[in-house]
Amino acid sequence: MACGVQALAGVATAWADEPPPPMAQQATTPSAIVGAEAALTQARAAPRSSQAASAGFVADSRLDLEWRNYTDYFHAAGVSRHAWAESLQAKFDSAFTRGPIGFGLDASAFGELKLDGGRGAHNMVYVGRHGDGERRRAWAYLGGYGVKARISESVLKYGLQDVSNPFLDPHDNRALPPTFLGASLLSREVNGLSMQAGSFTKVDPRGQTNLVSLRTSYGGVRFERVSYVGATWDYSANGSASLYADQADDVWRQYYASLQHGVGTIQSIRLTGFANLYSTHDTGASLQGPIDNNAFSVSLSAQHGAHGVLLGYQKILGDQFFDYIDETAGVYLVNSMDVDYNAPHEQSLQLRYTFDGKHAGMPGFSAMLWAQQGWGADASAAAQRFGPNAPPFGSLYVRNGQPVHGRHHEFGFIPTYVVQSGTLRNAKVTLIAQWHVGSSYYSDGANQAYRLLVTMPMQIF
Repeated sequence: MACGVQALAGVATAWADEPPPPMAQQATTPSAIVGAEAALTQARAAPRSSQAASAGFVADSRLDLEWRNYTDYFHAAGVSRHAWAESLQAKFDSAFTRGPIGFGLDASAFGELKLDGGRGAHNMVYVGRHGDGERRRAWAYLGGYGVKARISESVLKYGLQDVSNPFLDPHDNRALPPTFLGASLLSREVNGLSMQAGSFTKVDPRGQTNLVSLRTSYGGVRFERVSYVGATWDYSANGSASLYADQADDVWRQYYASLQHGVGTIQSIRLTGFANLYSTHDTGASLQGPIDNNAFSVSLSAQHGAHGVLLGYQKILGDQFFDYIDETAGVYLVNSMDVDYNAPHEQSLQLRYTFDGKHAGMPGFSAMLWAQQGWGADASAAAQRFGPNAPPFGSLYVRNGQPVHGRHHEFGFIPTYVVQSGTLRNAKVTLIAQWHVGSSYYSDGANQAYRLLVTMPMQIF
């Protein structure tokens, strides 16, 4: 099950060539495909949210448009699907009223036109309430809305929104992104420290226009609410640490920790180390069965000028798959690339090369090439517990009549170009090519995926 997963900052972390800015950032990820697929346009910088500096509800409001052309081809044993779609996102973010407490409103309108894609395209195009919808040619809906309040440097928001943390992070690798219904709090009262909390109950998934219950990605278990709290501390210009916890009601409690640090400069060699850990344990009614799982990854990257190399290692400790919430990129492990390398007891190793054209007289151009291998998967304990056909989890741990096991590997190539000037400034073209080879008894089979994405952002005011 491919993750193919957000946070443009995560890409920068993987081969950082500059220290992070002094303002506290949200938790990042060394999984470069998260940024390559999700940050399809260049996200505008988030200013320090100071109520004392408010210019009023109207003065700082803005309306942005993003046009996206999305083409996808996917091939696997017995499966061949394709899609071609155009989408438009119109996002209005109001400023805050003046005074000790500022109030504001946000709203987003999403629309999509399917140019190609038939049965099997699923959320690459449109999915109806009952799984139908292949013949739908165009659709539009409110992709986001919310009310918000700001005190000092803290913003509280309720509505249908996107969020960015190690558990909830929109899996934005289609023509339109998912959004989540709930409340979020982001506070930056202390310089260098970013604190978050939130609680969410529904999601508007990719390819759909209606709210549905949250569910786990691999187990497929629906649950009522997920709540989280956490913080990221930029302890120096070259390093940061994060600590988060969440609870998916009656499914699991999950904890996340990360540490990154960089030394040197790209004129000589800049080294960046990154380590992170998820610890997951069942709670309440344990709707997904017993869970006692730890998953960690470590990576070391080196950059000299335009060239960067990263070595990443990942391991799953436990008899269950490392799982996360569906429709999210909530898997910040370094080797979650084309597939997740998250089977019980699995280990994986990645070698990645990156090229940053701004340091080689080619501003706007970047490229990434990687290869990785997974081994040691062993789902025999869970397969024996649940049985090969016991719903709902037996089939998750069994492949072709045997417990999930075996080796697998993948290769990938992602070149990107961002237009630097002129009428099309900030337009972005990204090609994503991924090849995965899985053994007969591994959970992810052999597949080939090709995506071409062209995005163009525009600020109306």
